[in-house]
Amino acid sequence: MTDFLKVFLITLVSDIDNMLILGTILHRYTYLNLTIPAIMVLTLTRTIYVVIVNRITDFPMFHLLMGIVLLIIAFKLVRTSINGEPVRKPARGSYYLKAKVLLLIAATDLLICMDSIMIISGITQQFKDIILGIFCSLLISIVFLPLIVNLASTFFWINIIAGAFIAQNSVIGILNDPLLAGPVQAINKLFPETELIQIAANGTIIIFIIIGVVSYRKQQRITIHK
Repeated sequence: MTDFLKVFLITLVSDIDNMLILGTILHRYTYLNLTIPAIMVLTLTRTIYVVIVNRITDFPMFHLLMGIVLLIIAFKLVRTSINGEPVRKPARGSYYLKAKVLLLIAATDLLICMDSIMIISGITQQFKDIILGIFCSLLISIVFLPLIVNLASTFFWINIIAGAFIAQNSVIGILNDPLLAGPVQAINKLFPETELIQIAANGTIIIFIIIGVVSYRKQQRITIHK
């Protein structure tokens, strides 16, 4: 299997849940027609991340801070359906607004694509394979984005499950941060038959699924009363 195909498949598979988050942003600003610009920006930024990922991930507190922000994103995802995100009315499709939305997409993507970025960085450092693989994968993902958005709007549990797994990955990242290595090892020594990171990650999934289901039921009650 060529490096291009590996990069393509890894990005395509890992973006299934990521597109729920990025899709929420693109859905709100549909009138700006940012599909192609978003693909180009994400291809560029992800390529840069692959090149420098090994240096970035060594910084203390990087995983900790990234995990905390991801937890916040996951929390919002399980509590708010895509139907609850209104499409913004076209006031002025200025270049400033387009640049602002693209920057928001790129910043959000930095937090949610790091798992695939780290895998890709271990496969190849060839710009051609990285750029083509990521671009083709994003093109397919965003072309089918309306289908993903419609599914998430129709089946509320898709948002909840995606948010729960994002929260799980964020907790794993937080507890793997070098800053917390000492406390985590100490707890594992106190309780040798338990694996703190795995227990915390699995517990996070359960908690976020409960939060999502409760929030959905509350939204349904409000809708019915209206």
